[in-house]
Amino acid sequence: MQPLKRCGSSLPETILDYEDILTEILVRVPARTLVRFKCVSKHWLSLISNPNFCHLHTLRNPPHSSISAFFARTSNEFGLVPLDLDHGQTSNSNCNPLNFGHNLYAIEIVQSCNGLFLCCPLPAEDSSFSATTTSKPLYYVLNPTTNQFSTLTPPAAAAATTGKPRVFGCALAFDPSKSPHYKVVFIWCVNEPIHAGWCPYHHIEIYSSETRSWRLLDSSFDTQPQVRYEEGVYCNGAVHWVGTDCEMSYYHIDEERVGLVDGFPRSHEKNLYTRLSRYFRESHGGGHLHLIDIYGYSLTKFEVMEMGRDYSGWFVKYNVDLDPLCTTSPQILRAIFVLLTLAPEENEEDEESSSLLLHTPGKVISYNLRNKTFKSIDLTPKAGVDDSFCRIDLQNYRYVESLGVV
Repeated sequence: MQPLKRCGSSLPETILDYEDILTEILVRVPARTLVRFKCVSKHWLSLISNPNFCHLHTLRNPPHSSISAFFARTSNEFGLVPLDLDHGQTSNSNCNPLNFGHNLYAIEIVQSCNGLFLCCPLPAEDSSFSATTTSKPLYYVLNPTTNQFSTLTPPAAAAATTGKPRVFGCALAFDPSKSPHYKVVFIWCVNEPIHAGWCPYHHIEIYSSETRSWRLLDSSFDTQPQVRYEEGVYCNGAVHWVGTDCEMSYYHIDEERVGLVDGFPRSHEKNLYTRLSRYFRESHGGGHLHLIDIYGYSLTKFEVMEMGRDYSGWFVKYNVDLDPLCTTSPQILRAIFVLLTLAPEENEEDEESSSLLLHTPGKVISYNLRNKTFKSIDLTPKAGVDDSFCRIDLQNYRYVESLGVV
């Protein structure tokens, strides 16, 4: 019988092997679970908090892989629609990650971007909170999974402010597939607003989380009066803002290039006063900008428009007819529904196969835009939540789990 041989590995090599194995295991664990795992030991806390591990985890679990929930806009009227459509059931999460600001009346989400939120404090509604208001622009970048946040005040915009803050618009740019760092783009008035809070020329000021520094661009940004710069969407390396007639302004961050895409005139029926809601977002899965306008004269029939990748303009991607859903969800006929996202169908190679996700009271509905089929999932009842109404309104924000470092 041959004697057993000792393993030739030294102790340092064994420790290194253990570290590699542990990393390979933990990198497959969902982000919210990893946050709880920090309590296991100091070693696990150190490993999971390491920015290199956080970035590796994000690359292995990209934000486009799954949506955890949709959040309401403000912390004082917070609601969420949890999702776990991969398993045909909803999550039991009931948190309010927007309650991170001390001595603030409320927090408002400005934008969600690949697991991070750009937020700002809401103005106080009564005098007891007057001490919290300030004329200086104040913003937060929040990771709702880790409950970590950074506070930002654009220095040049703050220095130019004598009364009301001059920040006209802002947007968060975060693409973990390219970099673990993010940027925040601020647009602020060169001069005091002329009328109705608008002014034609603005500066662009950019914050970089990589350098923890600010940069004021030399050139001024010529804005368009009908474009809503308060609501930016980041897609394909650029921040985009859409206007009343579907014209779109954009700023490409790496190329430092400003562009404008023409809109198109509204028909007699499609006018500003009958439009009930607008959906303007990047597709879940990335790479495409989608625009949906719903009008009072046709609640159940509308178009999904997509922007050409070369900014050649909007084209109709889908014609949607929700009438088949009204039998099981009659609230749709009364406009009691919320558009959540447009997403590729699971396990489908065909890029044309997409689903529109909607929320009606007590339900989430996935409507396949190619074959016109749908599946309805009942939301788990929550204490204190009245499911005879929608849990969130038209202004809602996509939440995906992420260990992104702020």
